[in-house]
Amino acid sequence: MEFTLSKKEHTEIPDQIFPINIFYIHYTGPHIVPLHWHEHLEWIIIAKGSFRVQVGSTFEDLQEGDLTFINKKQIHSAFPKSSDSELYAIVFNEALIRNTGLDNTENKYISPLLTNDVSIRTYFKADEPESDIIRECLMKLKNAYSEGPFGYELLVKASLLESIAYIFHKAEQTPLLNRNQDRGSIEPVLVHLSNHFHEPLSVKQAASMCCISPNYFCSLFKKATGKTLIEYMNMLRIQEAERLLRTHNYTVQQVAFAVGYTNLTYFGRVFKKLKNVSPSNYLKNN
Repeated sequence: MEFTLSKKEHTEIPDQIFPINIFYIHYTGPHIVPLHWHEHLEWIIIAKGSFRVQVGSTFEDLQEGDLTFINKKQIHSAFPKSSDSELYAIVFNEALIRNTGLDNTENKYISPLLTNDVSIRTYFKADEPESDIIRECLMKLKNAYSEGPFGYELLVKASLLESIAYIFHKAEQTPLLNRNQDRGSIEPVLVHLSNHFHEPLSVKQAASMCCISPNYFCSLFKKATGKTLIEYMNMLRIQEAERLLRTHNYTVQQVAFAVGYTNLTYFGRVFKKLKNVSPSNYLKNN
């Protein structure tokens, strides 16, 4: 029996010639955005409640009205902090914002954005002036996309470009040689765990990936994620276990082994701690 645990996500885009989709994430549905990455760009709007959002090696607790911009190939996730939390994820391909015409917007803005030659903010808090304008653009986009009137594609594209224009207001040009040179970054470990969370990983091995000492790694990791390495790995494993159990294709034991637990009792204890229900009861009731 084969399990697919890779976190490169194949995002559902219904219309390949107008590549955009909007996902509504809420507690009674698929209420977790698992750690993953894809070839598309993305806006996240916190519609209600609060989420802990990860983009790359950064983590932020976001509340209603806050926004997140995610570039292509950036690992990211969102975990609700309360049961009434809701968000919209607007996922779109670069084809929607590329310009092959004669004006200078492609070379001046879009290409530097996609190649990370410009430093773009990731998080926009609700009380910032830019956030109100961007959120208005995105909600106008969402409504046009949902209602689909004649010409909605133009409204969607215009709103999308307008939202991106505003993030350039506080963007900074980033010299190529200075980019991503923070030796204290834990991102190598986060990238590794996005595909290998089911494999054993010691603090010493994780620290080695980041070229720092184990003690410093533990301090950085806890500060960034709010969790120890073991707690973070358990979160990823149980999240994947939950997804596998919901398919009803595997037994509890098969799921436990697939996500990295060799001890079924320990798996059950961790699952119940994080989900407030045993794996067997979860399988029975979902």
